[in-house]
Formats: sequence, structure tokens, C-alpha cells
Amino acid sequence: MAWHVFIPDSLLEETDDPKIRTYKVGQVARACAIFGVEHIWIYRAGGRDGKFIKTVLEYMETPQYLRKRLFPLMPELRYVGVVPPLRTPHHKLKGKPKVGEIREGYAFRKGRKIYADIGLDELAIVEGNIEGRATFRVVSTRPLKVVPAKPVEYWGYRVHLSGKPLAKTLKKAHLDLAIATSRKGRDVRKVNLPPLEGEVGIAFGSPRKGVMELLGGEYEFDFVLNTIPNQKTKTVRTEEALLATLAIFNLIRRD
Repeated sequence: MAWHVFIPDSLLEETDDPKIRTYKVGQVARACAIFGVEHIWIYRAGGRDGKFIKTVLEYMETPQYLRKRLFPLMPELRYVGVVPPLRTPHHKLKGKPKVGEIREGYAFRKGRKIYADIGLDELAIVEGNIEGRATFRVVSTRPLKVVPAKPVEYWGYRVHLSGKPLAKTLKKAHLDLAIATSRKGRDVRKVNLPPLEGEVGIAFGSPRKGVMELLGGEYEFDFVLNTIPNQKTKTVRTEEALLATLAIFNLIRRD
């Protein structure tokens, strides 16, 4: 199965402080990484921060040793130091290469050969015709050689800036099960949810408008759920709702 979460481009509309804005995006990244979300969709909700949110999310998902290669100096990343690292399986530390080990890397052509930076002290020779960011498996340590590979464990998330409203973004994701989170939804404790299998989407509203208000009846969810029943605060921020909701659904996830 794969989890998709849908967040608005107006996620940061309540603050202008650049450090807090960066930290809020970092909380989204951490929550998605903790619970193994594969896809983060940013939908249009009247905000102006879609590109900023996408940039910070992608930077955090990228292994530290590849960031200088993939991200130039830009104002969006000025305060990324305030967010904690993801420490997901593909964020490998340096060490001695091992045959069979899978690492994320960046491949580039140099002369007649293709080499890959996989976060070690030396570049690896790539067996295959691939360039750019990719996943590799070590097949030899002397010399260091790698081949393109598919990860066998959680390997981070992909970020999609749809540029479209929530209803059209949901349709674009081709979901098997779509769930909306809303204070006006049914109490999650009283709903008999099916096994969470296939492509499962969970939509979150903006700081000022809920999911149903943003949709305007243009999309029909399988479930509209209140995942924080009896909340004691007047509002729940999107990044807080994300963490609480994923924690609940993680208990019934099937994969």
C-alpha cells in the first residue's frame, strides 16, 4: 500500500516569521517520515507558499550528502537548520561499503564512464546507463561499483505541487480509499474502518478553512472523520492534525 497526504498551499498563512514557517514545514516532513507516507500533495487553497513548502520538504527528504549537489543556495532554505533530520533508512551515514547495500546517490557522466556519489569517501562506478538522482546497490567494493536498484524498505516521500484545487488534486492521485479529516466528521472511534490497503489518501484543511469548505461538494470521500474527538483547544493546526491522524491510522495499516 501507499499513503498519500494532501496539505494546502495556505499551510503557513498564520505566520510571517521565516524560522517558524520553516519549522512548521519540518513538522509535516517529520510526521510523514515517522509513519511512512510515500506521497505528499500540495493543493491550491488560496495560499502563496506552495513552492516554498515543496522546496523545504524535498530538501529534508534528500540525504545530507546529496544536498549540495541538488540544491543551490536559495532564500527558501535559509533556516532549514531549525528542523531536525528525518533519519529515514535512505539517509545513510558514512562507513565502509558493503556488497548488497542499497544507498541513494547521484550519478553523472565523467569521460566515458558514469560515476555516482553515494555518500562514501570515493565515487562509485555505475554499471548501467543512468544519470541524476537514483537508488543504487553496491555490487563490488574493490573497485567500488553499483547498479540501479529498488529499495526494499521505506525510502522517503515524493512531493507533488499540483497547482490545482483539492478536488482535482484528489482525482489526480487515483486513490483506492479517500479520507477527509474534519472537526465536523464522524468520531473515528465509532467508525468501522476497512483495512487500509492500496492507495490511501488523507486530506487536511487549511488554518482558516476545513476540507469540506474548501471542496464545495466537488468530491465525495469514502469517510469524513474527526480524528481528534473532544479536542480541548479552539483550533488544531494542520501539522498537529497530521501527526495525530497518522498515529491513529498506523494502528490499522495493512502492509
